[in-house]
Amino acid sequence: MIKVNILHVLLIFILARTISCQNISITLPLNKTISWGNREIYGGFANLNASSTLQVDFTNVNKNISYIIFQVHSHLHNVTLYNNTYIKGSYISGTNVGLYSSIKPKLDTFYVYNPNVNINLKLYLSVHGYEKSDPIPGGCNMEFPIPISPFIQTSYNKDYILVDAAAARDSSDMICNTLDKVVVFFYKMYLPERNYDADTYFDGIKNMITMDAIDNFGEFIPENGDRMRRMLSAYPGTGAVYVAVAISTLNVSSYSVYVPTYSYACSPLVDGGCELLDDFLSQILCASLLFVGLFICFFGHRFFKTEMFLVGLISGVIITYIFISLTADLDRPALLGASVLSGICFGAIWLLFWWFYGIPLIAVLLSTLNVGFLFSAIIYYGLPGGLLALQVDLNFWTLFVLVMLMTSLMLVSMTFLSNILCCSILGAYATIFPFDYYLGSSLKYIIINTVRRAVVPQFNKAILSPPFEWRDAIISLLWVALATSGFLFQHFQNRGRPPFPPPPRNIRPVPSHLYYGTTESRRRRYETATTVIPTAIHTERTPLLG
Repeated sequence: MIKVNILHVLLIFILARTISCQNISITLPLNKTISWGNREIYGGFANLNASSTLQVDFTNVNKNISYIIFQVHSHLHNVTLYNNTYIKGSYISGTNVGLYSSIKPKLDTFYVYNPNVNINLKLYLSVHGYEKSDPIPGGCNMEFPIPISPFIQTSYNKDYILVDAAAARDSSDMICNTLDKVVVFFYKMYLPERNYDADTYFDGIKNMITMDAIDNFGEFIPENGDRMRRMLSAYPGTGAVYVAVAISTLNVSSYSVYVPTYSYACSPLVDGGCELLDDFLSQILCASLLFVGLFICFFGHRFFKTEMFLVGLISGVIITYIFISLTADLDRPALLGASVLSGICFGAIWLLFWWFYGIPLIAVLLSTLNVGFLFSAIIYYGLPGGLLALQVDLNFWTLFVLVMLMTSLMLVSMTFLSNILCCSILGAYATIFPFDYYLGSSLKYIIINTVRRAVVPQFNKAILSPPFEWRDAIISLLWVALATSGFLFQHFQNRGRPPFPPPPRNIRPVPSHLYYGTTESRRRRYETATTVIPTAIHTERTPLLG
């Protein structure tokens, strides 16, 4: 009885394995009418079992088309696409792949292989038909493994994403001698932040697969010096779909669309692969910013000496982080640890300066410089790409420092109010930073992109173009609300008080009325000065010695 049960289980396992590895074949009709804005003549989903192959043939081909681009899209897991023969130069592996086939003498038969063990895939199959005058995407390929490579390749690291495409070939140029006859434009579309759902991914691909869809949903990526490559700042956890369009310069109605691709700038399949802060020290520092930010935003000026230390600490951390990153190769925990230690020393030095000298103008200057730095970073964060003049480091940093200094000089002229304003702005930004991290929005990259520009090689060519979705809108409103309420609260809290407290040890003489607690309040001084002391009235009856 036991042997019979074991035999049944074995037969069931073999049968299930055979079914899961079975190869299937489909035939797609290609008789759909094409238009200028939509060259997709077939689009539909197919399921492919683990370790199985899908054979695709075609029938009823539209007589107006000269060639097709057959493309396959899979979410997260790679597939292998090849035609007729599975030899080197005839296949490509990836999540977004496509191959070219001419109508004459006949269309190729395509095969889609699922190399993943125990993983069944949902695929989106799309066929685009083009006329004889349309340029061939990837027709002048010199780097990719396929002679004609109509697909796009993406690569990424923690700082930026590279999007590469092979040069397109004009229909009249058989040997690629006139690359200037075809111009290639790149577009992108962000997916919802922190959303790795397959349906969201497929919707994003379909929204960037035709020219009409690209016009509706795509955002143009300007050229940054490389004709067939785009570098973009990485926002891990926020998916983006990328596509390129080849347009003939001789006839702008002739075009072709490359196979769209995507990137999350991270790996959702790896546990913690999309975490920006993946070490304990970074997470502790991020969480502590919430309490530090709230304190500075609402009580910074009231506790002036503590503010001096914290502003010096933050400035020291940023400066040291950039300096060490440029001079040494350390992992992030060690880099942050060294930066925090240096920042503590810098904050102590700045506090001692106030402790002994007590010059309000100099003390407030560092806070205004920090606000100027933040303002310059916001401008850089929102700049459109393609500004070749700002790719030169000398031009960029000169303009950056100029905006920073001008902002500081405008604020420092009103010392008392500017210090309260700086506390509210800086404290509010420090407060929203942890919220921004945990919600998955992008305002934290105001500072991160500026630091990247300073320390990451070739980041001057990166297009920032950050996403702005509902999470970003909420965080922005929270920032404005915190900064406004913090300024009003501190201004009301310090009403009637001297503008700055006295330094504990002052080695220079300073008028005493500038500090807390050394004189009566302004209202008391005014009342005392305006009070008239009545004098006695003398008459002839008043004694002479009275």
